[in-house]
Amino acid sequence: MTSRVLTRRQVFAQSWPVILANAAIGLAGIVDTIVIGRYANASAMAGMGAGAAIYGFIYWGFGFLRMTTAGLSAQAAGAENEAAIQSHLFRAVPLGILIGLLVLALQFIILATAFHFYQADPSVEADGQVYIRARLWGLPAYLGLIAIMGWLIGLGRAGYALIMQLVFNGLNVILSFLLVGYFGWELFGVGIATAIAEWVGLGTGIFLALKVIASRGGLDRGLMNRANLLDVRALTTLGEANTNIFIRTAALTFAFAYFSNAAAMQSETFLAAHHIHLQLITLSAFVLDGFANTAEARVGAAYGAANRQRFDRAVRLTTEFAFLFGFLCSLIIYVFGDWIIEIMAKDADIRTMAKSYLIYCAMVPLLGAGAYQMDGVFIGTTRTKEMRNAGLAALLIYLAIDFAMPDSLGPQKIWLAFWTYYVARALTLLYYYPKVRPR
Repeated sequence: MTSRVLTRRQVFAQSWPVILANAAIGLAGIVDTIVIGRYANASAMAGMGAGAAIYGFIYWGFGFLRMTTAGLSAQAAGAENEAAIQSHLFRAVPLGILIGLLVLALQFIILATAFHFYQADPSVEADGQVYIRARLWGLPAYLGLIAIMGWLIGLGRAGYALIMQLVFNGLNVILSFLLVGYFGWELFGVGIATAIAEWVGLGTGIFLALKVIASRGGLDRGLMNRANLLDVRALTTLGEANTNIFIRTAALTFAFAYFSNAAAMQSETFLAAHHIHLQLITLSAFVLDGFANTAEARVGAAYGAANRQRFDRAVRLTTEFAFLFGFLCSLIIYVFGDWIIEIMAKDADIRTMAKSYLIYCAMVPLLGAGAYQMDGVFIGTTRTKEMRNAGLAALLIYLAIDFAMPDSLGPQKIWLAFWTYYVARALTLLYYYPKVRPR
């Protein structure tokens, strides 16, 4: 990290590769939706929506591997501690792979429990299971991949993060069209295409991480011994941070699953349209995460260096960009949403339903910009206890408002309650913000 005064040019220069890398993830999801929407029926589209909602618990539930690694590596870079920088990587990647293997082994128990609570038609549930089981083969690689991603972002190596995601998502897109469009494998083809791409992405990430280590003075093999990797103090810190973020992320994924389950209770057509809306929300979220990720690196480095002036400036500049791009994303969804929906679905009923509620979808990026930005600040400072508490409080607020709203509002109730969830996420973290600033 540079010691010069941070400028808007530097913030954008560091953010745009991450935005492209994140957008590639969202684009892959949109391509998968297009592939199923064009080559399969409405039931398969709804099944993919159900499968994606449940897999989100697994996929995002272990996102602490990226977040904790990003915050710790950024702070280590700010403190100029090269040994800690490498150690954080060596601990996080094997941990991610082991967690993925454990989930893969327990998949039958996990899926039986998940579909017990998720309400959908039997045919939709069957399609969702096919999609999830295929995706799970790539989970160990994905969890190792996001640990490397977090490490690269924490060190401000956004360009390498972009390369890593372009390889992963580019291959995913190609394989999805091949396996579904040519071989006709439908949901299994979409799922297994992503799994294969995740293993290739992990290999790419390991190669790039070794390049970064070489550029910073070379690999310190002494750090790879058992005593360092299993250091009790370091693992306790990592375990506490990971547990707190896991609880916070579980609350977030529960909120999204609750949102999707409410959609599933409306109708199969509404659920399919809802899945299209989620792709647009996810794509805009990845754009906003670009500035949140820059906040993680810049704020984390300033926090590690105990420099309050650098900290405040990093927060202010990244926040300016976050709200600007939140507005732009909302505007783009509203203006071009009808055209995007036409591309993503061939079923006329799904198209009509998706267009009817497009305005609700379009408001989400603007309302959510503050939530993503505050996440970046707290991840960079690894104030995970506060993130946990705020995440649980925001979820309770969301559920309370949803229950308080009259059912007579119909589908509008689902969206209005979801809007309040984003606002609650930002405000609950803002409450803790004065405590995280360096003194």
